[in-house]
Amino acid sequence: MTEESIEFLAAVEADLRANKDRTDALDEIFQISFTEGAEVLEKASWCLAKMAQNKCHDMRVYDILISMYPDADDSVAENIAWGLGEMAGSGIGTYDALNALKKLTCSDVSTVRSTAAWAIGRYHHRLCLSDPESVECLGSLLEDCSELVRRSARFAIDDE
Repeated sequence: MTEESIEFLAAVEADLRANKDRTDALDEIFQISFTEGAEVLEKASWCLAKMAQNKCHDMRVYDILISMYPDADDSVAENIAWGLGEMAGSGIGTYDALNALKKLTCSDVSTVRSTAAWAIGRYHHRLCLSDPESVECLGSLLEDCSELVRRSARFAIDDE
């Protein structure tokens, strides 16, 4: 099934890059998210994040991203953070996602930390969702060894 899933996701990716609506693929992506390996999960999470970026307001995108979070490897985690941040830009998000994003800021991978910090900023700016832990977390990221992480944390803290 992996090869079929990769081909399916490649077609979905091509359509999403062309800004086509692919909400019809969400049920299949949901199934894939529970049955496939890391390479396929990375592609599936990218497709979900791109749907969010394309302003898909379907709550299934959010729900699938949240369901993928607990077992995500670094490349999937970065896509999840990106997707959750984009969903916040569309007015969709909850404290569950904010909690997941706070945990992702502890990743060993700077791009995951950076994307998670940016997404937390989207939750603060777009949804007015914040808590003392997320503010503290962002403050600690201002001292991160990565310039990218520090800039993302600064964005998240500053008013738009």
